[in-house]
Amino acid sequence: MMRIRPDLYIKNAAVALAMTAVCLAAGCGSDPEPPDLTANQASTLVSQRWVRDEPDHFTVTFHSDTLIGCGIQNDLWKRVETPHQGFTVSTYQLTEAGRKALFAIDLKESGKFHEVILRGPYLVEVTRMSPGDKPDVRQVNIRWDIDWNKAPAGLKACFPRFELSGSQVALFQLSDQEWRFVSFLKPAEASPQAALSKLARTSGS
Repeated sequence: MMRIRPDLYIKNAAVALAMTAVCLAAGCGSDPEPPDLTANQASTLVSQRWVRDEPDHFTVTFHSDTLIGCGIQNDLWKRVETPHQGFTVSTYQLTEAGRKALFAIDLKESGKFHEVILRGPYLVEVTRMSPGDKPDVRQVNIRWDIDWNKAPAGLKACFPRFELSGSQVALFQLSDQEWRFVSFLKPAEASPQAALSKLARTSGS
């Protein structure tokens, strides 16, 4: 019959206890802690949407009496006149060069409330990160500005630089240990509860 030396037994027990303590401290056998979303990650994920040319670009609305003529002169858009019931309806369509600078336009002859959807490129600054009602949801406030150094010449000629900026709230969700950009939120959706409702609709679509 083999006899275990008491001092060897105590030594082995001590080693086992020490390993157990280390394992508990390091989280052995448990799921790894989910990564937290950083400001750099949020900026990168938003920018990747634009690189893939997905329609998450920004809309600006402003007044200008000279915008229409400037855009025609700089080959951003052209006037299209269409006869309709004895009248001539004037609209504006983006040229080939204009489509490289803008997604869409809605120009008013009155000069009031012109609306354009920008194409970028943008500079993004994260100004605030807020936890959602669930641990896998984040709301991120960003400020965006057109990258003036890279903007097309026609855009810089016709649009005031200070008009080509704004603020937005972006919704992110953790999926398979990776954060993904879900969508931009409208002001009415920026509360945590409203954001979760939007998230549920997006996930179900």
